[in-house]
Amino acid sequence: MTVIQARVIHAMTIPFTIQLASDTASAAQLATLIDTVTPRIADFLRQVDATFSPFRSDSQVTAARHGDWSPLLADASDRHLPQSAAQGQLPSRRTGITLAPDGTRRTQSAFAEVYALTEQAKQLTHGHFDPMHVGAYDPTGIVKGWAVERAHEQFLMPLIKSGQCDAAALGGGGDIQTAVADTSDFTWNIGVQDPSNPHGTVRTVTMRNGGIATSGTSQRGEHITRSTYDLTQATVIGDHLTFADMWATTAISAGERTFRELVAANPAAQADLMAVFVRADGTVSELKPGRSTSPSTHRQPDRS
Repeated sequence: MTVIQARVIHAMTIPFTIQLASDTASAAQLATLIDTVTPRIADFLRQVDATFSPFRSDSQVTAARHGDWSPLLADASDRHLPQSAAQGQLPSRRTGITLAPDGTRRTQSAFAEVYALTEQAKQLTHGHFDPMHVGAYDPTGIVKGWAVERAHEQFLMPLIKSGQCDAAALGGGGDIQTAVADTSDFTWNIGVQDPSNPHGTVRTVTMRNGGIATSGTSQRGEHITRSTYDLTQATVIGDHLTFADMWATTAISAGERTFRELVAANPAAQADLMAVFVRADGTVSELKPGRSTSPSTHRQPDRS
């Protein structure tokens, strides 16, 4: 029998849910495990918020808005960055390496990495993802997904790899990163919320390893610069939550037709991404990935 333990923490002005699942551990063992890792994830997310929040006067994003872009030149040992980054614990898979003036290699700061990701996203989406929201630097369209994926990889993946649990998920604000051990047949079933009914879903996504991100107007109103208003909500599923988050924001900004064209023109996105769109008229459509192995969706009963 599969045992699941969950904990909720509050950071970045929203609740985040941590879930661990195991086919072999007892409920007490899994509870001890999740109670150990939860404070570490909470601390990481709060430090990310302290670095990237555009609503905090002491954040590096606010400093950049006032003309101080010096964090772009800082390395991961500098203060003001999340402690995990300063300790060199951020996963090296996507941590940038730059050369110092003396030719030595140094790890790119979290601020510089996110800035580079936003610029990459702007190029990939032909400007529909734009970190310069209403003329001011605002990376929030990618930061939450990036932070969740980072925290999942840093704190939860080691639990799976060491055999302490079979599956782990971390999510908040519509962004969820999941993983399952290769030896387990466990799957995550994630509901895509109905934007017109907070207690309803329009699809259920079945997945093992990957990220799912939802962007829309039902929770936060019109917070994305848009060229069209044909979509109320976009949910994107892919291998990496950071980029699923970016593509979900892009869908709301660009609209369904342009989003489909952007994905079709990007072989990597075309092979990897799946999407569920809720249109302004309430109808639901999907975009299927080009690869044969991918998450699946299950249609919910038609809404009245």
